[in-house]
Amino acid sequence: MAGMRSQAMHFQARAGQKLADEVLQGALRRAQPLFTAKRQKGMASLAADGLDFGHLRAAAAAIRQAVLDDLDVWLELFEARAKARGAEVLWARDGAEVSQLVVDLARRHAVRTVTKSKSMLSEEAALNAALLAAGVRPVETDLGEYIVQLADEPPSHIIAPAVHKTIAQVDALFADAHGRPRQTRHSSDIPALAREAREILRPQFLAADMGISGANFLVAETGSAVLVTNEGNGRLVTTLPRLHVVITGIEKVVPTLEDVATLLRLLPRSATGQDISNYVSLLTGTKSADESDGPDQTVFILVDNGRAGLLGSEFEPMLRCIRCGACMNHCPVYFSLGGHAYGWVYPGPMGSVLTPLLTGLDQALDLPWASTGCNQCGEVCPVDIPLPALMRGLRERQQHQQLRPRGERWARRVWGWLALRPRLYRWLTRGLVRYLHWLADGQGRIRIFGLVPGWTAGRDLPVGPGRSFHELYAARKRD
Repeated sequence: MAGMRSQAMHFQARAGQKLADEVLQGALRRAQPLFTAKRQKGMASLAADGLDFGHLRAAAAAIRQAVLDDLDVWLELFEARAKARGAEVLWARDGAEVSQLVVDLARRHAVRTVTKSKSMLSEEAALNAALLAAGVRPVETDLGEYIVQLADEPPSHIIAPAVHKTIAQVDALFADAHGRPRQTRHSSDIPALAREAREILRPQFLAADMGISGANFLVAETGSAVLVTNEGNGRLVTTLPRLHVVITGIEKVVPTLEDVATLLRLLPRSATGQDISNYVSLLTGTKSADESDGPDQTVFILVDNGRAGLLGSEFEPMLRCIRCGACMNHCPVYFSLGGHAYGWVYPGPMGSVLTPLLTGLDQALDLPWASTGCNQCGEVCPVDIPLPALMRGLRERQQHQQLRPRGERWARRVWGWLALRPRLYRWLTRGLVRYLHWLADGQGRIRIFGLVPGWTAGRDLPVGPGRSFHELYAARKRD
């Protein structure tokens, strides 16, 4: 797809670099417990309100799936209602078309400065680069997005874009960008850094000719965009500039405001653990004569970029995603590597599915394998997306399309042949287990495994007690 160039082909090399980055590893170790604890607290508050996560998740998944079943109908209704409220609705096939539409709007309205509230679709389209090439200055106003913009990096997390940065790194970025001496920052100085960013960004809000945002949801019955934020920058981006452009995927539409209310019971709790986000904005049409703020013109750009091709396929459930980030917050692979290892806009389990589907399976060969299979991502997903099953489906496609290395494909065929012959399989696994046990040192670990050296290149391989699973199970039954 045209837009941000995918680097997912280099996942293994990038993963090795990230594992060796001690600063990154420290930042990730500190961050993961915060994410999981916040979600746990959010789900506890759900139960305290007499609501059951399982039932609510089933309702949310049903809402999202009902839209996908008749997506064209809901999109046409949204377009009609949005136009009736004075908005313009444009359609984009891919990232290049998104960038061209936005640049055309900027030229038509003599735009020089654009303020942005977080939009992952603009990342897909590499929009900032296109605006700069057209002589328009984009300013990210979400604090995390502002930090990674100063670092000239893509976001590493869809909810916390700068989760990979330490306080000292942020302080250094601010010092260089804002023209002040570097300081030694500790956790107590986070408010000072936030205040510094606020002071720099406030004039940008007032000077901007165009505001660009994403949308958490599009409401078909009202022609509205729903924007959920915690910092208030979304309100300033969408109400102060004379032109507001909403860039979002075609799958974000929901039928009614009542459906939005259901989804909002799960989205903040899954993302940040909050019962409700600090700001929930319902953006409808343009400023009327009796209103003091709001845009003179609102433009919706609804983007395909590969999404329509998933409809009716085994991967359609991925379009139910509401971008909460819960899957990556609970993923041991993500929190071993960080988001940049995945090489494109979407990291973690959702990225391991979306990136191959949207950029090409041959462009992301390793991502469907970037999983332990633990299913934590599937368990916490608020719209019940079977992420491990979708990754397995992508692996099967790679096998059938002969995209994996020949030796790997041969090994799988041999394993499949053995699995159909239980007696032979049990006999061979007993021998393999005993061989591995013989190779291990006194602590039950293999330091260097010559047959598959990649397994022990960065870690030791633990081995079991010298008996196969079948032997252990049989012994347990006897006991």
